[in-house]
Amino acid sequence: MRHLLLMLLLLLSSAARAQDDELITIQSAHSAPVTVQRLQEAIVADGFTIFATIDYAAQAAELGVKIPARTTIAFGWMPGWTHPLILRPTIAIELPFRVLVWQDSEGVWMTRDTARYIVRYIHRHEAHVNEGLLREQDAKIAAMIENLTR
Repeated sequence: MRHLLLMLLLLLSSAARAQDDELITIQSAHSAPVTVQRLQEAIVADGFTIFATIDYAAQAAELGVKIPARTTIAFGWMPGWTHPLILRPTIAIELPFRVLVWQDSEGVWMTRDTARYIVRYIHRHEAHVNEGLLREQDAKIAAMIENLTR
C-alpha cells in the first residue's frame, strides 16, 4: 500500500511539472547535449534567432564544481519585437523567449515560459504587443518542443 501511495505521489509531482500555465516543463527522450542541439536546430529552422546559449554546467566546471546539465537558450523573432523595443526599451528585460534544458535523477527536461507569462510581464512596461501574434509564436514553440523531445 505504501508503495502504491509513493508511486501515485511521484506521478502527480511529474504531472504537476507540466500543468503550470505560465511555466511548462516536459521530459525529453534524449540526452541533454542532444536535446540542446535539437532545440538549437529547431529554433533556427522555425525562423527564430538564437541570441545566447548559456551552459551553466560548463561555467561551474571552470570553477571546479560539477553540476547536472543546465543550459538556457535565449531566442526571438525580431520582426515582431522591433517596434515594441523601440517604443518601450525596458521591455527588453522580459524578452527574448527562453528555454531551459536541465537534467536531474529522473531524466532530461525542457522548461519554457508561456505567452501568458510574457504578456503579464510585458504589460508592466505599458507596452502594447500583438497578443494574437505572441500566442501564435507560443503555439509554434510548444509544437517545436513537443516534436523535438520525442
